Amino acid sequence: MGKYSVRGSPAFDERIDSDMKRIADAVYASSFSRHWKALVLLGGYGRGEGSPMIGPEGKELPFNDYDLIVITTSLDPLLKQALKKLEKELSGELGLPVDLYPYLNTKLPKCEFSLLNYEMKYGHRVIRGNKKVLDALPAYPHDGIPLSEGTRLLMNRGKLLLDIKCRLARPETLTREERQRFMKFMFKADLAFGDCALLLRGAYDLSYVVKRHRLPEIDLSGLDDSRAFVSAYSRAIDFKERVDFQPIENNNIHMQFAETVKRYEQFFLWYERRRLNRKFQTLEKYAHSFPNLGKEGSPLKNATHNLRTFGTDAIPHCFTHPRLRLYAALPLLLIKQADREEIRWLLHSSASSFEELYKSFYALQQRFS
Repeated sequence: MGKYSVRGSPAFDERIDSDMKRIADAVYASSFSRHWKALVLLGGYGRGEGSPMIGPEGKELPFNDYDLIVITTSLDPLLKQALKKLEKELSGELGLPVDLYPYLNTKLPKCEFSLLNYEMKYGHRVIRGNKKVLDALPAYPHDGIPLSEGTRLLMNRGKLLLDIKCRLARPETLTREERQRFMKFMFKADLAFGDCALLLRGAYDLSYVVKRHRLPEIDLSGLDDSRAFVSAYSRAIDFKERVDFQPIENNNIHMQFAETVKRYEQFFLWYERRRLNRKFQTLEKYAHSFPNLGKEGSPLKNATHNLRTFGTDAIPHCFTHPRLRLYAALPLLLIKQADREEIRWLLHSSASSFEELYKSFYALQQRFS
């Protein structure tokens, strides 16, 4: 096991080290650097489980985006603009996306208990600055991750499947880059199914090495052909640990997408039935249950979100977090035969076509993912 990955080589670690130094040097050369408390690497690289991709001549290249947070004493708009400019410059220079998220240091002790913040606290690497800066985050209990975070993860991974659906509906032949990106999206969906099953059964862990062994041991009763989900999870982890597109280069992406969406529909219902202790027979029945799909956020903040987003028409459900609309609408957008009017109502949209409904969903998902 290497510094940044499970199966990467020392040369791969050296490449990431070099990239991190370049990013840190650029961030700390900013005129706003007096505000920086630390630069923190998140995601797979931060946990030591990043993905080396097998490139030309067998050379290992970084595959994941670089997700970093800048702990700062200020969120001045000019500061945010400077970080956005740096993102663009560094992404072009390093050849893969670099994301720099500013986090206000005084807000850390009050960060919500989300899967993102949980993984940030317990699975990160400080690249420069105060090594203990994230100790200020709450002590999130390992066995207390809200189950709604699983639904949130499924929604965000389902959005990637919707990206594929929208593109496959167009007549143009997929480029190689698109094929590879969509393969990655489908593997991400399979990872989410396993992660959510572990979350539901109180067996979640940060490490995929641990999770791979735990998934076959948990109760998956009620999930048809659960072995297929376990196998797909293991294949997705194999891909994540060492990305090699050559063996799957000729896969029928339309067929693979159809199979992944079928698993998504099946797993989503299985998970939500157990999370909410309800007997939804179909995705349509689930959608009809809005707004009774759990409780997220505070009533006051939810009302503010709704009134700003939808205006006074949102008053009947103004205390419900808008994210619940996304939970209900996304599975319907993915299936072949869905009630357009139902989706319009859920998204509070005036769209007259599915293409416009997709745009309505994306706009809300970008704000409330």
